[in-house]
Amino acid sequence: MRLIGFMLNLAALTAVVLGNHHESLSLSPAEHSVVRYTNESLIVQCRSPDPDVKLHWKSPKGEIIREHKGRIHIEQTSPEQLKIVFAHIALADKGNWSCEAAEGRLHSKSFDLIVYQKITFTENVSVITVKEGDKDKTILCEVKGEPQPNITWHFNGQPISVDTADGSKYRILADGLLINKVTQSDTGEYTCRAYQVNSIASDMQERTVLMKIEHKPFWTHKQFVSMQYAYINGTASIMCEAQAEPPATFTWHRKQKRLHSNERLYTIEGDHYWSRLTVHVLNVSVFDNYRCRATNHLGSIERTKRLEQGEKPPSPITFQLRGFNSNTFDVDVSAPRGPEDRGPMEVNGFRIEYMSELEFKSDAGKWTNARRKDFPFEEGATFLITNLEPDTYYLMRAASRNLAGFSDFTKVEKYKTLSLEPRVSSAHPLPQSTSLCFGLMALMCLTLRLGY
Repeated sequence: MRLIGFMLNLAALTAVVLGNHHESLSLSPAEHSVVRYTNESLIVQCRSPDPDVKLHWKSPKGEIIREHKGRIHIEQTSPEQLKIVFAHIALADKGNWSCEAAEGRLHSKSFDLIVYQKITFTENVSVITVKEGDKDKTILCEVKGEPQPNITWHFNGQPISVDTADGSKYRILADGLLINKVTQSDTGEYTCRAYQVNSIASDMQERTVLMKIEHKPFWTHKQFVSMQYAYINGTASIMCEAQAEPPATFTWHRKQKRLHSNERLYTIEGDHYWSRLTVHVLNVSVFDNYRCRATNHLGSIERTKRLEQGEKPPSPITFQLRGFNSNTFDVDVSAPRGPEDRGPMEVNGFRIEYMSELEFKSDAGKWTNARRKDFPFEEGATFLITNLEPDTYYLMRAASRNLAGFSDFTKVEKYKTLSLEPRVSSAHPLPQSTSLCFGLMALMCLTLRLGY
């Protein structure tokens, strides 16, 4: 009887153990660790084998989740299932979340929520301005992320090394880059680059800040010629170029009077860093001193140029094609020159203007949009006009240049580039307007001379 009683007790104990084994809770997804980024969503389902068991979810702090709506809440889909829903995950949600039976009869199930945060910058300023001479300036770059990103700095694309950062010029701070003794040479782009590596992904983000150094105007070109020539019924363009931050305001003056654009005497054009005064030389009264002033709130500079009367250069006496191929013209241009003791009004160069026949017709026969090339005077030299289209007619003209300006243009010539198609032999004679010649390029060329 004792043996029978022992066997019955053993069977009952085994049944209890087996029953407890089958009554374990289960989670879906079943991972022990779940990784998410901030603002992502997550749903974890807890299931009991016994529908009569009441389930609840606990936070990492041991608090029971009772809400049925909100950022973190529970949803009862069936008697044996209870879901926990994270609508928008926050960094504070990381930790161990557990599902338990209310009566404590079943084993609890839990998972570790690992939360990562992508790289974000708290600053969004893209341009900062600093006065020259300021002792120091900090370019802010506060970065958020989990795990904490690593930061590197670049100036105009070049890395700011650790050694340099520890020196007297730069110092890398937790929230930015400190620049000591700001000068104009510090103007440029500073890039804060953040790197982040974690178990599921890697990320790199950067932001660039343009730092401008405020300074008074200074001349763009140090070399300056104080005298310029023009001839009656011509024009004279006087340039004025200066760098400043903020950009300078340019004004033009003659004697004590400020000049303004008008159709008769003056045309003033400009941008942030230059201004051009064009004087229409109607008579000798315009030959005078012209003063350009560049000003911003930090200072002012000025220059004076003397406009003197000169002579109009003679037009070229030679303008002809010496050779050509499918994209180049070899042009011969010459002008009369004086004795060896050449004065300031001697021809010192040429301007060649050209445009395709189609462009000429589209512009109604005007040369306003023509392409042009300027060449210095060279005895016996020819000049190359390149980057032309093959098998295309071009209209061309030329003018001489001296210190007072340009001459009248020559009559218009019409030339054609070679085709890229292979030549085919023909027994037909060439037309009378066609001649073959050899230029300095040793290229056989076809010259069509048509006056426009």
